[in-house]
Amino acid sequence: MRSLNHNTMKSKLFVLIFGIIAFFNQAQDYQISFTATGAETDIDSVKVENLTQCTSISILGDDILNLVNELGIGNVVESRNSALSIFPNPFINFCNIEFETPVSVNAIIEISDMTGKIVTRIQNDLQKGKNSFRLSGLSIGVYLIQIKSESFTCSGKIICTSEEAGIPEIKLQSTKIDGSESQKIKTVKNSNNLKNTTSVVQMQYNSGDIIKLTGISGIYRTVFMIVPTSSQTVNFTFIPCTDSDGNNYTIVQIGNQWWMAENLNAGTYVPVTSPQVSGTKFCMDVYGQADPDCPMGGLYEWSNLMQGSAPCNGSGAPPNDKCSTPVKGLCPNGWHIPSHYEWTTLERNAGSNPSAFPYNESTISLLGTDEGGNLKETCTSFWWAPNTGATNLTGFSALPGGDTWNGVFEDFGQSAYFWTTTETFFMSWVHALNYSLTVVGRSSYAVESGFSCRCVKD
Repeated sequence: MRSLNHNTMKSKLFVLIFGIIAFFNQAQDYQISFTATGAETDIDSVKVENLTQCTSISILGDDILNLVNELGIGNVVESRNSALSIFPNPFINFCNIEFETPVSVNAIIEISDMTGKIVTRIQNDLQKGKNSFRLSGLSIGVYLIQIKSESFTCSGKIICTSEEAGIPEIKLQSTKIDGSESQKIKTVKNSNNLKNTTSVVQMQYNSGDIIKLTGISGIYRTVFMIVPTSSQTVNFTFIPCTDSDGNNYTIVQIGNQWWMAENLNAGTYVPVTSPQVSGTKFCMDVYGQADPDCPMGGLYEWSNLMQGSAPCNGSGAPPNDKCSTPVKGLCPNGWHIPSHYEWTTLERNAGSNPSAFPYNESTISLLGTDEGGNLKETCTSFWWAPNTGATNLTGFSALPGGDTWNGVFEDFGQSAYFWTTTETFFMSWVHALNYSLTVVGRSSYAVESGFSCRCVKD
């Protein structure tokens, strides 16, 4: 049995190393860094979502996102003459890490796994000389070690063959100062979440994958969409979008318009069987059940959403797609309910067939090619399968809020309906998406219906 276990471990190790070497030459990576402007210039964190693969990680705002075709760290080579020495490598229970610092520095040592997740991190004040650390508690796998300071950086690969996971830990053993005897140096920080330090965090990426980046700073959240073909710096513009109930909304720029990237949720929840008076809302979950938590935002009757304002419309392409006096309704200050023409502008910016969306009030039809799919949320359980063509390429993240009519929830999980301020024949223009379609529908509906709303910036 002992021989069998030993052979099994050797086999796993061989596969692990072979896989890394096989993929190394294919690796192509992009580095994405972040800045911010607007209401805030600091970034607390960034949520990174690969919408093609439905994977996600969260990193600090000062971190650098490293998108790689194949996660790995290159050839596993140890050189005793290099700046970094790791031995034994591979290891089972622990390994020793040695490196020399040319001057006294404050250094950060990070260990990250093949997904880019930091498994342990330590920060130390180190004196000039050779430093020795011990790493333990890892489970079987390949890891990246990075040592960073203002005066030097180095990195390497570590292979652990232990099948029993412990608590990952880095401990300083000693520092030899200019040939003197080894002595202990006090650890000043030991944390997995150090602020104001730059880390390079890896995430697997294939060419053509759609990446959704959500920058977070205090109450502000801004989405930025990329399909990377090179390294770049992403700038998040933080803009206030807070309703009268204190709800803060994620926003996204699509073309020259700024849209809420989640459904309006202002108002007081009331049961769907109750009359919807001013300042209230109906809410349901994806199963069509009443839900006061409003996971997909509120459903509003048109007159309530408009808060008594008269209907209005634009007259054509931007800048004439806006009303002369935009209707705020229940939207946050600085935002308004879009006109039918503003929704048309959104659709023209959302996909590959802008000419399919005419600026008129006569075309009632299913329009476009892929625009609906590019507006629909993906990688969640909100939409019914198959959620045809959903890519969320725009970052609009449309949810299937369904609708209400005569005290009943309808189309839950299947459709998203969005009000506009434009009235026609005592009804209002509505733009709609469906789980089985890649296109966008537009038509007029009775104002007593309960639909969702996305506000657009003034």
